[in-house]
Amino acid sequence: MSVSRSEGWSVRPSFSPHGPTAPVTLLFDDAGVTQLAGNPAVVWQTPWGEVSNLRLVRRRRGATMVAVIAGVVYQWRHVGPLSRAQFEELRAVLARHGGRELPRSRRNVAVTVASLVILASFGGYFGSLFVSAARSSTLSALAAVNLSARDVSGTWSASPSSSTSELATIMPAPGQVITFNPSTTQPAQDTAFTLAASHFQRCLGVASVDDRIYGLAAQSPSLQVSSPVFSSSSFGGIQVESTAQYYDSPVNVASDVAEMSRPSFGRCFAESNADMMIGRSSSSTPNLTNGVAYRARTFTKGWASGGAVSLTLPVIGVAHANLVMIVEAAGHYEVTLAALVVDLATARATIDNLANALLARVNSTSTVSA
Repeated sequence: MSVSRSEGWSVRPSFSPHGPTAPVTLLFDDAGVTQLAGNPAVVWQTPWGEVSNLRLVRRRRGATMVAVIAGVVYQWRHVGPLSRAQFEELRAVLARHGGRELPRSRRNVAVTVASLVILASFGGYFGSLFVSAARSSTLSALAAVNLSARDVSGTWSASPSSSTSELATIMPAPGQVITFNPSTTQPAQDTAFTLAASHFQRCLGVASVDDRIYGLAAQSPSLQVSSPVFSSSSFGGIQVESTAQYYDSPVNVASDVAEMSRPSFGRCFAESNADMMIGRSSSSTPNLTNGVAYRARTFTKGWASGGAVSLTLPVIGVAHANLVMIVEAAGHYEVTLAALVVDLATARATIDNLANALLARVNSTSTVSA
């Protein structure tokens, strides 16, 4: 999947209250638009399905782009000249996603913005009548994908607190519901995340600008919800957690799966998460290279990829443990299973059963939702 990059823009209004409006870099790919605003850059990601009334106007110096996103009219202005080749590339990208070029005129830009403001106000009113009910239904379906007590019967215990698990260093808080929208501000990442991202991209052989897992090509889901942390003293000690994500467009999921289907993905993903876990636990800078692919034995058909890596967590007195990361996807959904276990050999059957349960549910839920 190619990414088109265009620098030198400003935006009005800002995508968050008092947020940065310049300098702005726009990245376009098949899934949507990524905006990098300010210095250091703050990232907003918007699927094409959430961009409407896209218009482009050539100006004597540069260009103006107007669009409605989440009921708000945004206007981007290129602050310097655009070459003919740059403008033609931009026009071609926008045209593939319903954009139209308007004749060059200050009045046309003003009329376009005024018309879109009126349109957005009506769209926001009528759209709000349906969004709440749809989101509630989607969230219920999404939460049902995750691990639950019925998956870990017996001596397992459940914790809604992230403070009881080392998985909190790489997974969302247990039970946390996160709602993303085009105005979501992605927080600045810490050093451990940056090093993990660098490790992953080097391991997989993908540039940051094209990387959909850690890099600039990543797309935020519309909704994300995590399970509690389930733990047991079996297998020398084990903790498991899952997080499920819903994307409005299955194109985003398909694009993620394309990258995650590379043969080395499972190993690279496990190693990078282990690096992040150790880095956030002990402030060290590991660079683990002992990961392996993990193929869960499941009877449910569907897409899944995983990896495992052994690690040491001296800060909590763990001399040897194994981190298993399994990602599954179908339709609008992606789900990640993380397991931290001492004796992986004896725990494989249990982890595989959990992966199978998640895969069955994500396939069933996607069939209903699509």
